[in-house]
Amino acid sequence: MSGTNPHPPTPSGLPVLGNTAGFVRDPFGFVRESVKTTGDAFRMRLLGKDVYVLGHPDLVESALLDRDSFAKLDDFTLAFGDALLAVHGDQWRRQRHAMEEFFSPTRIADHADAMTAIAESRIDRWGATETVRVDEEMRAIALENLFEVVLGHSLPDEELTELAEVANTLNLWFKPSSWVLPEWMPTPARRKFRRGSAELRARSQELLSDGRKAPTEDSLLARLAALRDDPDSGFDESEILDQVVGMVFAGHETTALSMTYALHQIGSHPKVAERVYTELDDVIDGSPSVSDLQDLEYLDRVLNETFRLYPPVHAIPRVTTEQTTVGGYTIPADAPVLLSVWSLHRDPRFWDDPLEFDPSRWEDAGPRERGYTFVPFGAGPRICIGRHFARLEAKATLATVGRKYRIEALGDLAVSPKMTTQPTEPVCIRFSRHPD
Repeated sequence: MSGTNPHPPTPSGLPVLGNTAGFVRDPFGFVRESVKTTGDAFRMRLLGKDVYVLGHPDLVESALLDRDSFAKLDDFTLAFGDALLAVHGDQWRRQRHAMEEFFSPTRIADHADAMTAIAESRIDRWGATETVRVDEEMRAIALENLFEVVLGHSLPDEELTELAEVANTLNLWFKPSSWVLPEWMPTPARRKFRRGSAELRARSQELLSDGRKAPTEDSLLARLAALRDDPDSGFDESEILDQVVGMVFAGHETTALSMTYALHQIGSHPKVAERVYTELDDVIDGSPSVSDLQDLEYLDRVLNETFRLYPPVHAIPRVTTEQTTVGGYTIPADAPVLLSVWSLHRDPRFWDDPLEFDPSRWEDAGPRERGYTFVPFGAGPRICIGRHFARLEAKATLATVGRKYRIEALGDLAVSPKMTTQPTEPVCIRFSRHPD
């Protein structure tokens, strides 16, 4: 650390407003262009705050590995309290240790049949030819997987739909036109966020209450309830409730988005779709088994390419705990920092034809070989605890859909940044059954 290093440069902006107008008008485009013209580390001047952005894999690696200097942003605490995705230090280590066994690859693989059954049950409601609001359908499938497989608790369809809608309001805190304003300033998005956050917390409390049907014994919900009731666990009622709130949102939202975007890309690229159908026919006979899913190499590439082009987490937010130096620049203490996943994944320095959806780019180099140019689940010690669950669920769902239906996307895909990468319009896809 050194105070002699300069602050990161600032893109040109307007008097008083700074970079606010450019960022709000086109957040993704503004960040991508600023990395190109201003540098891999730059400072956005927004109303009421300076925000630092890191857009190079080496700088992102430094920030993700330096957990002492880069902590979770306070906005996450506002949304999720002391949930795993919001805390750091000893509290994070204690929580991670308590929950990581439920997300091990071996344990998750045991639930592949359940994931397939959930997808089959949902798509069996579609007709021979059906136009589907696929973003809603995938959210319902992902939430049902979370409750059935992880939380060990069945919910009726109408309650799953309501819960998904409530959880989605947490995205509104990060709506760019609202996020750039001082935190004390009320906005419609913030009011909806606070109402949704309170309702999600109340519903999560119901799940933990003694009056509800007990979850399955080996579920995460049962584990959390046991920790709550154990005076020696270090977990109190509030912290356990925060875990449920965080899990209900993070445990389904990003996976639902990835499945939505993957289906849209398959349906937008006929040659990709044909390769998917051919592989499914060659590998699977009947319902996909866990071994079948592991053998779907081309579908793996489709998923990797979806995670790259449309990362469900577009930026990893951090806040500096002290003045620190990264990339030769000084960032002051208590400064919000965005690690731009979106920019990394679309940077022509690291990807050929980065705006093209091209699963073949993954034939010779997998995610590990890409290093910090590919971080859809974060990286380092705090890499997403649910990444194995998300990937297997996505493969099970896509394989189940692709075995039964041909996929045709209707319209282009446009997205915008909130807490996650959200579609700006409903994502509609026409599904028609394969000929016998």
